[in-house]
Formats: sequence, C-alpha cells, structure tokens
Amino acid sequence: MLHRFDTLLARMVMLVIMAVLSTFILVFVIVQFQMSSRDDLPGRAMRVAQSALSELQVQGWPQSLPVEELKRLKVDDYFVGDHPIARPGSSYREEELRAHLGLADNVAVGVRFFGPRMGRPGDFRELTEFGPPEDGSRPAGPPDADASPQPQRDFGLGQRIMVSIEVSEGTWINLRTTPIKLEGPGPGLLPVAVLVVLMIGIGVWAAMNAINPLRQMAKAANTLASDYTHQPLAEQGPYDVRESLRAFNRMGRRLESTVAGQRQLLAAIGHDLRTPITSLKLKVEMLADANERERMRRALFELERITEAALAAATAGQSGKPFQPLDLFSLVDSLVEDLADLGLAVSFVETDHRPIVMGRSDELTRSLRNLIENAVRYGERASVELSERQGMATIQVRDSGPGIPVDAIDRVFEPLVRLEESRNRKTGGHGLGLHIAKTLVEAHGGRISLENLEEGGLLATIALPLKADA
Repeated sequence: MLHRFDTLLARMVMLVIMAVLSTFILVFVIVQFQMSSRDDLPGRAMRVAQSALSELQVQGWPQSLPVEELKRLKVDDYFVGDHPIARPGSSYREEELRAHLGLADNVAVGVRFFGPRMGRPGDFRELTEFGPPEDGSRPAGPPDADASPQPQRDFGLGQRIMVSIEVSEGTWINLRTTPIKLEGPGPGLLPVAVLVVLMIGIGVWAAMNAINPLRQMAKAANTLASDYTHQPLAEQGPYDVRESLRAFNRMGRRLESTVAGQRQLLAAIGHDLRTPITSLKLKVEMLADANERERMRRALFELERITEAALAAATAGQSGKPFQPLDLFSLVDSLVEDLADLGLAVSFVETDHRPIVMGRSDELTRSLRNLIENAVRYGERASVELSERQGMATIQVRDSGPGIPVDAIDRVFEPLVRLEESRNRKTGGHGLGLHIAKTLVEAHGGRISLENLEEGGLLATIALPLKADA
C-alpha cells in the first residue's frame, strides 16, 4: 500500500497539491496585508493633516499658501473662509485634533474622510472611519464649496481628509490633504513576485530530483557501452525509480561479467596457441622440400598474426595503467615520422594546434596506427590532420581509395568483419584493426567515425576530450 505513495507519480501529485496550498495561503496573506494597509490609510491621512495644521498654527493661520508650500505640506487646498468644508462634529478624531493643536473644547472642529467609490477610482465620497456614513449625508458647506472633489485619476486606494477649524466667529480654516496611497509600486506586487519565485523554485527542485537519477543512469549507460565497466548507481528516489536503478545495476553487473569472461577466454586461447605455433615453426625448418617449407612458413606467419590480433582485441583498453597528460601533436608527429621511415605513404599536415589530452600513449598510438595502416593499405596514401573543435581534440586521416559502402560504415567496426575477402587475403587484413582502434578510443572517452568524401576517399576521425584546466 505504501508503495503507491512512494512513486514518481505520487510525488508529482503531492507537489501539485503543495503548490496549490502554498498559493492559497500566500494569496490569503496578500489579501490580509492589503486590508490592513487600507485600514491604516485614515490614520496616515490624519497624521499628514496634523503635521500641516501644526505648522500653519505656528505661522498664525496665513490667508493662503504658495503652490510649493502646499506640495511640501502634502496639501491640495488651503484657504480661510466664512464656511466650513467639513461639518463640525464630536468624533474621537476631532477630539484628537483639538488635543494635538491645543484648542479649547468649545472650538468647532470638523474632520471628514473621503475615498474612491467601489470600482470608481476617481469618484470620491465621504467615508466614516470604517466606511461611508449610514445616513448617506454629505459634508456641510455652501453650494460652491469643494465638498465633492472633481474626479481625479490614478488615486488608486488613496484616502484624503478635509479639516475645518473655526479660529474665530465666522472665520474658518479649511484644509484638504492630498490622497494617501499604499506604499510600494503596486498593491500586492512584492508578494506576487515572491509567489512566482517560490513556485519556480519548487518546480526546478522537483524537476532536478526527478531527472537526476535518470541522468546518472544515462551517464552510466554510456560508460557501460564504451568499455563494458559498470559502476553501481545509488538506488535512491521514488519506488519506481529505485526499481529502475536496481534493474540497471543487475544488467550492468551481468554484462560486465559476460564480457570479462569472453575476453579472458579469448586471451587464454591466444596464449595457448603460441606454444604449438612455436613447435610447428621448429618442425617446418626440418622439412627437406624448400617449396613446402616456404609455404608452411607463410601459413604459420599468418596464423601467428591472427593470434596476436586476437590477443590485442581481447586486452584492448584493459591495461589498467593510469591516464597521463599527452601532447597529441608530438604523439601524431612521431608516429607519422616512424611510419614514413618504414616506407608508408603518409604525411602530417602542419598545424599550430597543440592539444593536451588525458590517456595512455601506447593505446592511442596503436589506434591511430591502425587507421593510418588501413588508409595506406586500401587507399594508397594517408594524410593526417590535427585540430581542436568544441572542447575536443580531433585527428583526421584521409586516404585516396574508393571508400566503403555506406551501409557498411558501422559494421566495419565489429570484430572479424572484412568487406572484401579477396582484397584482405592480398593485404593481410583480419578484420580486427578498426575494432581495436574503436575500443581503445572509447576507453579514453572519445569516439571514432568513418565518412566517404565527395571527391573520393575515406575520412576517419578520432575525437578525444581535451584535458580539463586545473
């Protein structure tokens, strides 16, 4: 029963549920934050009015103010008249203002709040501390008083306050503050941004946790395909992922064991054949017939070459010696020079590239030698080029031969595959050279490929990863 909740599908479903719940909780917090901020607007508007009135009281209640002074005090309008724009009352806000300004209890003071109608940002109406007046009344004042402000745009959730104070009989100080807005670039913008970042983070985390085991399996599969060595993977993650990793580990162990057994068998056969071959060589030398002796010598020489090639194929990439930094230019240049001294038609195209790779010199030399000898044997001559491309060192061997059939390009890397039996009998090939070269290159984390050229000839390419910078 528990396995049903320990699968990749179950985890993804739980992740979606968590994301929905997180969104709901965060939206609830946003709404609460906006409501609390809106509730605080009257208090902020009152503080702005108190600050402005305190300064005006110190100045002796001037008749008017310049525009710059109005902006500094955060006041839209200020004037002295014979009528109030805010109906006097006895609310705690008016008592608070009297106390703040040090006015007597019998001084008439009117405080009224105004805010936008629901869905109409520019259409203001009078508000009580917690909403509009229950009787729907409007502020007192003459018909031309600015009791109903003209529509203003972009007020958002702004609140404004109107204050009237009777400083003497028939003389009223009237003040209207600028709209007070919620601080920040917009209501709820920061929480929404936090929500988006949180959801992205959860999604990336979930994707990485789901993909990592599969990525490790793909990497291990590539390693297993190149040199048949298996490094066990940690069996972790959901139940179905663990089962997949467990099955992959079993497959890797069996494949590694099977290939190792085949290699050991082939190597043992090769070693065991050396003794009878040596014995036959001695007996051939005792033959009286010179022609028969020469014919037997050639047959034994061919048998010996096949045996050595089989041993090389069985042990390719299995030396166990650690990789060392190799100057690939020096390796290629030295090999080409040695083969040219032996009479092979091979040349090395000069280059400024000096790639450094990690590997075993003898194995890389052998793989490249096999390619060059094949090119000279079947394509008359070989041209070798060295370059660097996209973090890889590339060795290209071109020949001038007829190439090979397109459908046989992949097949020639298989052991004991010979495309032309008659040609291989004449040239001495056994179908193991390209297989050995491919095995050695892949043991170094590289790849090898063949391509027919349009102008004629065959192009063999070895790509090896460059040494990582320390």
